[in-house]
Amino acid sequence: MRTLLTLLAALLFTGIAQAQTWHLVWSDEFNGPANSLPSATDWDFERGWGPQGNHEIEWYCQPHEHEGPCDDRQPNAFLDGQGHLVLHAIHHNQLWSSARLNTQGKHTLLYGRVEARLRMEPGAGFWPAFWLLGDNIDKVGWPTSGEQDIMEWVQKYGPNTTSSTLHGPGYSGGKGISHTYTFPAVNGVAGRIDDGNFHTYGMTWSKDRMEFYRDDPAKPYAVITPADLPPGTHWVYNHPFFVILNFAVGEAGFAGTVDATTPPTGRMWVDYVRFYQLQ
Repeated sequence: MRTLLTLLAALLFTGIAQAQTWHLVWSDEFNGPANSLPSATDWDFERGWGPQGNHEIEWYCQPHEHEGPCDDRQPNAFLDGQGHLVLHAIHHNQLWSSARLNTQGKHTLLYGRVEARLRMEPGAGFWPAFWLLGDNIDKVGWPTSGEQDIMEWVQKYGPNTTSSTLHGPGYSGGKGISHTYTFPAVNGVAGRIDDGNFHTYGMTWSKDRMEFYRDDPAKPYAVITPADLPPGTHWVYNHPFFVILNFAVGEAGFAGTVDATTPPTGRMWVDYVRFYQLQ
């Protein structure tokens, strides 16, 4: 009897383990040649001034654009030939240019795990981000569409900390549901976003639940459910979302303000973006 029970327990455990296997359903590894562009099959480049309500001052350039601060001799997004996408904010003639890409209409995810492996440079006014918007935004608008910010960095965090935030109707902007993560010290040295290493920023997402993590999906640093929302508001995250990568530059507000200490350029390197689902 004990042998039979042991066998049944082993089979049950095996079934659970198999049920919890993550399968890659889409990724971009950015393995193209140096100075090439990410695939138009996967990404669209946005164009124009960043949202003024965010106090952003960068112009998002499309490839080969020459208007305003854009100069294709200094591209704002390109593959480095070493397996990375580089988003490059550049100060030129008193203006900032940068890049913002999205997978709207190309790749969306409803539940599963989504992550990007990133390396960044801090600077006053810099605002690199990896985030998701609801694919119904063109019909219902923001914030009813929902927004899931998996990673944001701004100067007030210092070089050791990043955040994850949800924005929805009644809890958007400065009222978003937000958590911060400070990288732990290693061998007495404080962790930093510019420590020379790539870090994985991700979210495990199921119905009515999101778990945000850094480097290890098995150890989420923040869990958000409908119970965390303000009274009278509702959860708007049980439908597909698409990915955005961008590097904003600020003159006030959440992003902070560029000043004399701000480097003339800032970069975010993206090693990959991946979608997983349980099968």
